[in-house]
Amino acid sequence: MDWVIKIGGAAGQGVQTVSEVLSLFLLRNGYFVFTIEDYQSRIRGGHTFTSIRCANSWISGMRKGVDILVCLDEETYRLHAGEVKRGGGVVVGKVDVQDREEGIHALFIDFEEVAKRLGHQVFANMVATGAVLGILGMPLEGARAYVREIFSKKGEGVVAKNESALEEGVRAVAPSGFLFNLPKVQSSDNLPRYLVSGNEALGLGALLAGCAFYSAYPMTPSTGILNFLSSRAEEYGIIVEQAEDEIAAINMALGASYAGVRAMTATSGGGFCLMCEGLGLAAMTETPIVVVDAQRPGPSTGLPTRTAQGDLLFAIHASHDEFPRFVFAPRDPQDALNAVIRAFNLAERYQVPAIILSDQYLADTKWSYSRFLLEERPIQPSCAFCDSLPYRRYAFTPDGVSPRLFPGGEALVVADSDEHDEFGHLTEDLEVRKKMHAKRMEKLEDMRGETRLPFTVEGKDATLVGWGSTWGILLETREELKKKGKDVGIVHFTDLYPLPLGLREFLLHLPEPIVVEHNFTGQLAEHLKRETLLPFSKRVCRYDGRPFLVEELVEEVKEVLS
Repeated sequence: MDWVIKIGGAAGQGVQTVSEVLSLFLLRNGYFVFTIEDYQSRIRGGHTFTSIRCANSWISGMRKGVDILVCLDEETYRLHAGEVKRGGGVVVGKVDVQDREEGIHALFIDFEEVAKRLGHQVFANMVATGAVLGILGMPLEGARAYVREIFSKKGEGVVAKNESALEEGVRAVAPSGFLFNLPKVQSSDNLPRYLVSGNEALGLGALLAGCAFYSAYPMTPSTGILNFLSSRAEEYGIIVEQAEDEIAAINMALGASYAGVRAMTATSGGGFCLMCEGLGLAAMTETPIVVVDAQRPGPSTGLPTRTAQGDLLFAIHASHDEFPRFVFAPRDPQDALNAVIRAFNLAERYQVPAIILSDQYLADTKWSYSRFLLEERPIQPSCAFCDSLPYRRYAFTPDGVSPRLFPGGEALVVADSDEHDEFGHLTEDLEVRKKMHAKRMEKLEDMRGETRLPFTVEGKDATLVGWGSTWGILLETREELKKKGKDVGIVHFTDLYPLPLGLREFLLHLPEPIVVEHNFTGQLAEHLKRETLLPFSKRVCRYDGRPFLVEELVEEVKEVLS
């Protein structure tokens, strides 16, 4: 069993509420659920939809085709009716669907009219939710429990109205004969499942890493991290500051880190542009910091609510001149949690910035998990003991990592954005400059020993090469190609800079590598080509702002192979 439910309407009509109730209800009835949101950059109006895929086995991407299409407005029907599969159906209100294809059910429910009978049209989305539950033949107890969970603070009257709206939706379906009657599935591990987004996992990873200060300016699609951490700030003792802009956000985080606590900031590509000066300040002062760049299409404001992987080379080279930094791109929420902990640990160990590349797809998709595996353990913030004065913050050392004291102790701690000597005082002595710059850059070789080879699934005929959020779709594409007689492997990168030792030898004998990315030029392919001198000429690139669907990528890979 593998179904897709799509709910569409205008922003402000409650599409997300319908999606949340249905997703959690399916999850609590034993199904694996994967959801993805598609929305425009508007508070009200504009077309928005959520796709919910549910199956009785683990899923990691979205497929083409829709089994149930819920139209909260006419535009949803016009845009998506052609996606409904034979045997599926549409639930619509005041829309003429006489031209629908044969074998497609149509159920007419005027959601707003039903809601008005209950007192207000605001209940229309809950009527729609009840209709879908009625089609699925599922009992309402779980949905009622969720309604009480989210509306209890608004009073018993609001809870009762929403419960009535659910019941009205179920009643409207009963005479239609449009029923699927999904069976309840028993969870294989008997553990409750949770829906977790990439943003939530990044926030949780920060908490587990011991992050004590988070500053950010709201910027889609990174704002979910700010929301997650601010809602838990008091419980976990983390200071969360909404800054006036991205420049202030990174400088606040740098100040906190300089003072001795773990600090993080997050933004999107446009905000990361503004943070570049602060990134250089972190490098010059050798102050550890974690920065999340949740990518979206650009340049400039671009498409604020769509997805892209166009910032890879920018992140590797961001800010002027040269300095070491780590760049990671987690593949799913589980990997995101551990990548954040690792980013904090390594930024601390080498006193460098660590950049995490997320994107709208990873940020907003929700995955089913019974448990998270904590593969990384946070190390304590490092602070050297000063056994001799005067203290040299930037002392020359064989590995380039100098002793680090926090301000406020017995030693004078000096930092400067200018080039400086071992004590931290600015200098224009060119010999000192040469030695200090070499000291910072000498960290890179040891850092290269910390980064890991890509995650690999072997295949004989070809190899799909990707990074970041493409992991789930590559995995399902591999399974589909296997059904068609093609044994395709996967090589997937989380660690992108510095690239790990032994990578060229690792990649040298890959069968037919095909690099799959969400950008125009094939940035990972170019990065690997430069670092390994291997060609990586076969590429599949998408850059329209939407993620790959399984069937689409299968066809593109087949075309490249042929």
